[in-house]
Amino acid sequence: MAYNVNPFLERRSERTTSDQEFALVFSPKILEKLSDEVLKGGVHIFRSAPGGGKTTILRAFTPSVLRSFWRSKGNNELKESFPQFVEKGVLHDQDGPQLLGVLISCASGYADLLPSASPIEEGPFRALLDCRVVLRTIRSLSTFLGHASDDSLDSIQLEYSDEAKDLQEIPKLTSARELAEWAEAQEKRIYAQMDSFAGESNQSVPSSQRLESVLWLQSVRFMRNGSPVAVKRLLMIDDLHRLRRKQREILIDEMTVQRPGIPVWLAMRTLVLGDELLSQGAKSGRDIHEYPLEELWGSSKGIHQFLPFAQNVLERRMRQQDTVAGTFAQRLREQLEPDEVNAYVQPAVEALRATLQPHEKNARYSEWSARAEKKSEESTLDTLLELFVTRILVARDVSKRQLSFDMALPAEAIDDKDNSSLRAAAEIQLHEELGMPFYYGLERLCVMATYNVEELLSMAAALYDGIVAKQVLRTRHHELSPEEQEKVLRNAAVRRLKFVPKQHTEGTRAQKLITSIGGYCRSRTFLPNAPYAPGVTGVRLSQSELEKLQGRTKPLGEHGDLLKRVLSECIAENLLVLRPSSASTARDAGSILYLNRTLCARFGLPLQMGGWQDVTCTELIEWMLRGWKPKKSLAMEI
Repeated sequence: MAYNVNPFLERRSERTTSDQEFALVFSPKILEKLSDEVLKGGVHIFRSAPGGGKTTILRAFTPSVLRSFWRSKGNNELKESFPQFVEKGVLHDQDGPQLLGVLISCASGYADLLPSASPIEEGPFRALLDCRVVLRTIRSLSTFLGHASDDSLDSIQLEYSDEAKDLQEIPKLTSARELAEWAEAQEKRIYAQMDSFAGESNQSVPSSQRLESVLWLQSVRFMRNGSPVAVKRLLMIDDLHRLRRKQREILIDEMTVQRPGIPVWLAMRTLVLGDELLSQGAKSGRDIHEYPLEELWGSSKGIHQFLPFAQNVLERRMRQQDTVAGTFAQRLREQLEPDEVNAYVQPAVEALRATLQPHEKNARYSEWSARAEKKSEESTLDTLLELFVTRILVARDVSKRQLSFDMALPAEAIDDKDNSSLRAAAEIQLHEELGMPFYYGLERLCVMATYNVEELLSMAAALYDGIVAKQVLRTRHHELSPEEQEKVLRNAAVRRLKFVPKQHTEGTRAQKLITSIGGYCRSRTFLPNAPYAPGVTGVRLSQSELEKLQGRTKPLGEHGDLLKRVLSECIAENLLVLRPSSASTARDAGSILYLNRTLCARFGLPLQMGGWQDVTCTELIEWMLRGWKPKKSLAMEI
C-alpha cells in the first residue's frame, strides 16, 4: 500500500484506515512503555489529550488488527511489532491471535439517554452498555476465529462457570447466535423507548440494577467442537469523556468494585478528571491503574525515550509513499552550513561590542573582549554561542556589583562559567535578536510534539508538503534547510494558537490566557542576564493557590470557577502541560503549567522544561479576562 497523498495526514487510529494499513504504520515502541500489569485483571485507565495515542493502543488489540499482524508476520515492516505481541501472549507464531479483545465506543447513544440521577434512568444506561458488550464480544469472536461473517456462530456453544450464577439480566443462553439475537433485540428496545420519550410508549424499557457485562465476559466459556476458544479476554471501552458525568461514575465505580479477573481498559480524555487534575490527586484503593500517556514519556529522560518512538512513527509513514525517496530524517537538514553561520558572526560581534561599550574605559572585561574578537575570526556555531555567552556573563557581572576600575577578568573565566543551560540561553537569544534558525531538526520536531502523536503527524505533514514542493521545483538541495523548517514549524505554531477559539468550548478565554502566559514567559526569558537559563516556559500555582482554586480556602467566586474550567480544558487539549512541583525549604508544593512545546515556538521560547515562575490565581484570572500587560522596561534580575 502506498499513499497517493500526504502520508502524515491520516491519523493512525482512524476507523477508516484498513487493519492492514494500521498494522504497517503502528509503532510497537509504545508497547515497551506499557507494563505487564495492563494484561492482568483489574481496571486500567488510559488518558491523554486528543491525539495522545489511547485509541491507537486499544485498536491494536482488537482481533482484526491482531490477525493482520499475524498474517503479515513475514513482512519486514512488522519485524518489530510481531515479536512484541508474541511476547505479551496475545499472538502465537503458529496459531494466530490468543487474546479476544472487545472494543466498544461511548461516542454515541449513551449520552442520549435522559439525564437524571435517579435509579430509574441509570438502569437503561447499564442495560445498554451490557447488551453492547455482549453483542460486540460475539461479533469479535467471529473475527477472532478468522471468519468474515457471523456464519460461524452456529458452531459456537456457550458454557458458564460457577460465578455466572450471579447473572440476573444477561441470560445464560447456550447458543452464541441466540445470545447475539437477544442483545440486538435488547438494544432495539432501548432505542425504541428513547425515540418515544417525546410521546407515549406502552413498551417497558430494559433496565439493570448493576453492570453485568464484565461478570458475564469472565464467566462465559466459548466452545467449538468441544474445545474452549478465546480463553484470554480483554474488554476495552473508549471515549468515556462522551458519557454524562453520572454515567462515567457508574461505569468506573461499579467495575472497580467488582474487581474484575480480566483486564478492563477504559480510555478517556484528561478533561474528565477535572478536580483531581488540578490537585495532583490520584484514585487509590479501588484497584485502578492509571496511565497518563503523555506522562509515560515525561521523566527527565522522556524526550530521549520519545524520540525513537516518534522517529519510528514518522519513518513507518514515510515508507507508505513513493513520491519522495529516502527517509524522513534524511529530508531535514540538521545543521547550518558554514556560509549560513558566517552571516551571523559579524552581527553577533556587534551585539557584544554594544554590551561592552558602556564599560570600555574599565579594564575588567578587556581580556573577554579580546578573546571574543579573536574567536570572531572562526565562522562556527561554537563561536556564535560563545559570543552570546560572553554577553550574558557580562550582564550578570554588572548586575551583581558596583563597577570600579578592577583588574581584568581572565579569559579562562568564561570557560569556568560556561555550561549547557547558559549555551541554550545564548542560542535562543541568537534566535530572538539575530533571527538565527532554532526550530529545526528531527529532535526539536519531536520535542515540539509535546509527546502527542497527532501533533507530531500534523507538523510532519506540513514539512512533507515542503519537501515535495522542493522536489517538484527540482532545486539543487532536496532536503529542507533549517530556515525552511523553522518557517514551516512556526507557521504551524501560529495556526495552533489561532484556531484555539474555534476548537475549544472556552477557546477565546483559553487563547487569551495562553497568550498572556507566553508573553509573561518571554519577559522573564529575555532578560539580558538570563537569570533563568535557558528560559521560562511555564508558571506555577502553589498548593495554597490550588486550594483557593478548589474553593477550599478563600473561594475565588465565579471567576475562579471559570479559571478552573479554562485550565482544565487547556490541560485536556494539550495546550498546557501539567507537572507536579515538590516542596522545598523556600516554597510549598504545587503544580507547574508549562506551555505546549509547539506554542513555545509561537512565542519564540526555548523548548526545555524546567524554567517556571510562581503566579497567583488572581493574576491568572486577570490574564484570562484582560490579558497580561508587560512592564515598560526589562530590568536584570539576580
